[in-house]
Amino acid sequence: MSMKKVWKKLIPLLAVMSLAAATGGVTAGATDSNNSGQTTLSVGTDNVVDKTETVTISEIPEDAESLTFATYQILYATYDSTTNNFEYHLTAWAESVLVDSTIEVETSIKFKTEESAIAAIQNLGTNGNTTTEQRDLINALASATVDTTYASALADATISDAWSSYKAKDETVTTNLAVGAYLVIPTSSNMAFLNMMVSVDAKLDSNANNTWKTTAHGAVLKGTLNGITKQVSDDISDEYNPGYGDDASVGIGDIVYYAITANVPQFPANSITYEFKITDTPTNVSINLSTVQVYGVDAAGDKTPLTAYDSTKGVTGEENYKVSVDDTSGVLTVDFSNYYLDTFYSSETYTYKSVYITYNAEVLSSAYIATGNENTAKLSYGSSYTTTVASNEAEDKTKVYTYGAVLTKTDDGTTPTALANATFQVSDGSTTLKFVVDGDSTDAHKIYRVADVDDTVTTTDIITGTDGTITIIGLDAGKAYTVKETKAPSGYSLNTNYITVTISAETDDTSGALTGNVASVSSTEYTSSGSEVTGTSKTWKADATDTNHTAADAYMYMSVTDTTLGTLPATGSIGIIVFTIAGVAIMILALILINGGKSKEKAGQGMRK
Repeated sequence: MSMKKVWKKLIPLLAVMSLAAATGGVTAGATDSNNSGQTTLSVGTDNVVDKTETVTISEIPEDAESLTFATYQILYATYDSTTNNFEYHLTAWAESVLVDSTIEVETSIKFKTEESAIAAIQNLGTNGNTTTEQRDLINALASATVDTTYASALADATISDAWSSYKAKDETVTTNLAVGAYLVIPTSSNMAFLNMMVSVDAKLDSNANNTWKTTAHGAVLKGTLNGITKQVSDDISDEYNPGYGDDASVGIGDIVYYAITANVPQFPANSITYEFKITDTPTNVSINLSTVQVYGVDAAGDKTPLTAYDSTKGVTGEENYKVSVDDTSGVLTVDFSNYYLDTFYSSETYTYKSVYITYNAEVLSSAYIATGNENTAKLSYGSSYTTTVASNEAEDKTKVYTYGAVLTKTDDGTTPTALANATFQVSDGSTTLKFVVDGDSTDAHKIYRVADVDDTVTTTDIITGTDGTITIIGLDAGKAYTVKETKAPSGYSLNTNYITVTISAETDDTSGALTGNVASVSSTEYTSSGSEVTGTSKTWKADATDTNHTAADAYMYMSVTDTTLGTLPATGSIGIIVFTIAGVAIMILALILINGGKSKEKAGQGMRK
């Protein structure tokens, strides 16, 4: 440490939270601890004051994880009890950063003399000081902590393992620090804190002659989680109450609506490199890039549309982010990194507390049944005084669930027999659904998926296999579907009635989240003229015994019967033989009658002769 003894004004070192802490309503402040006076200050080697006080950093968010406080001494003090002389000094590393005797004009981070630099540090706590001075001076010191030029001198000023261990909900950390000023750089695995200064000062007590009083100036650290929230809805018809949640029930081909909220991390304004990026990885949904909307949200909750970079226009100076959807993976990326300061920092403050991103996506015919189709939104953030960023990450997930149906066709016999080759159509309102044949479909067991917009080979007719069943994948719980037979198997009459059927989705009793299973199925039968067939309302629940489906509880089970046509005699049967015999008898009788008539006629002629 430099031991130059230069008289300094005895201005108290008030703690300052320079650019303090993370997103959303960060409050800068000091926590003071006043102690009883003492006649003289205790000193160690070279008259360096070693009197300590307990310094506290308070109001730490309980959500903070892996929180540490790297601490570096900026000022130390010396005291001569013989002359009662007290002086502040810059530590060697701080002096190297802040003092340059060759400069012509002093700035907020470069000073011609040590006295000027110390006065600027002391001034950080006085009224009338601007946040620019706080930010520039403290951040200039912080940036030097990663500069190898200062490594040796910095090692002497580093306070290792000074702060008490932070435990969730403790909300404070403390340490004993000697009289002086200290740079503190908080870091966390899930929050982005800015740099701050704490101090312990000494001054003569005006109420007690020749008595020194030491006071600790801690800091208030308030912030919110630098996290990300992802939500989904299958209906946003009400823009004021869109019904977003963690999951949704959908059908294949449906449009789903996603919303992402990500807190804006507040980084030191003099960092060299920034990273603030959101990626969204979809499963079996296709994100529509043209629907992506991005807003900045201020502390009052007001949303301001932000402008995306447009390659056709080039750089215009109005861009706030870049957005893209990868052609292969389908991953959506919204990247603010290159526009961080211009977008989020203005007039010494951070303009927006968070960003709000919305977009639409279509559920693809590849959608999973039972397990849900997951979207994972990830926030990557970090800043550095070098060109390399050690990125932190946070993520949130949503799921959309789709359901299935197993339709069984039987005859109306006492012991129903499964019937192959019965053709059906399924409608959603006035729209007849289109289907694609699933890759696991066989002649024995036919499987169809609802088609999406990209499917080109589709059919509206679904046909039972030799086991008499059809599996349908991609239906939406809560939506009424109409099932109608359009062609009966050979030998059976067409069932002209139709059925409306609705799935009720199962939810977890505790969380209320969808489980992916069917809770119940309700249906009503109608005649071809639309009259309800009384007494036919049924409730079909999932069938866990179904050996054709590994997730049997995700399907509804329903059946339709056909009536056997009236029996016609077959060729060579007894019925035809009877008809043949009867015909021959009639012919013989006719011949007898004819011949009998001729005989009588001849007899009459003989008598006349």
